[in-house]
Amino acid sequence: MENRLVKVASIDLGSNSTRLLIADTIDGKIFSIHKEHHVTRMGDNLTNSKNISKESIKRVLKVLNRFFKTININRVENIHIVGTAALRDADNSEEIIKQIQKKFDVEVEIVSGEEEGVITSLGVLHSLGNIRNFLIVDIGGRSTEFIYDKNNKIISKSIEIGVVSLSELFFNELPPTNISTERAVDVINVKLPELSDFENRSIIGVAGTFTSLASIFLKQDRFNEGEIHLTEISDKNVFEINNLIMQMTEAQIITKFKGIDPKRAKTLQAGILLANQIISKYNVNSIKVSNSDILEGLILKKY
Repeated sequence: MENRLVKVASIDLGSNSTRLLIADTIDGKIFSIHKEHHVTRMGDNLTNSKNISKESIKRVLKVLNRFFKTININRVENIHIVGTAALRDADNSEEIIKQIQKKFDVEVEIVSGEEEGVITSLGVLHSLGNIRNFLIVDIGGRSTEFIYDKNNKIISKSIEIGVVSLSELFFNELPPTNISTERAVDVINVKLPELSDFENRSIIGVAGTFTSLASIFLKQDRFNEGEIHLTEISDKNVFEINNLIMQMTEAQIITKFKGIDPKRAKTLQAGILLANQIISKYNVNSIKVSNSDILEGLILKKY
């Protein structure tokens, strides 16, 4: 841990989006300077092809070019980059990592699903304070992490299902048919961990599905991260939003919900359906949304 103020950047190379945080850090505290995300869909068609496509790589490199200009303007001292499910799963991930390392002269760390969960918990708990009996749910593009405390230890479990992989399997046409939705629910329920440990806990949702859900719940005309942080949404509200959104086309989602990134519209139904099933399975009364996650956690892990 540094005992002086250090300006650092963390980048998350996710299956659905590529994200940047620039922050000052000292004595285990983070002071955010700049946060930015772009939907780059690195995990597109990965289920079938087993490779990250050239189009996806181009999108990611274009965003990284933009990020590194911002990093240089802000005179960042250290940069930490993490890759998650898409880079874990793809046959050509090593080639992509080498390309990024050569172009930007940085190291890229690929973490397991369990490590991803632990790093995410560092960021979430930093923003929420010293809470106990929690369950953090991180719905990603190709994986979902469940992080909880037990006997003063942090336990992380990762399942191989996320908004991109669910969308590819069941949501090729929007709105989805009843049969597609039923099949998606069946797959979700099979994948979700059978753990009584998850019941009666403070549930915290992180990442794009939950922040989009909060934006819809708050009826935002423009995405406002500050307003979203710590928003509490009841199980009833999630159920109502899920029922509404499952009847909509991609164009209708973009038109109606001004606060969400239009590029998220394609995978939003899969994400909210997954959130709804998690809430239902573990008898959750409400979920609190945090906009602190692996980006903050990555910095806290290093400093």
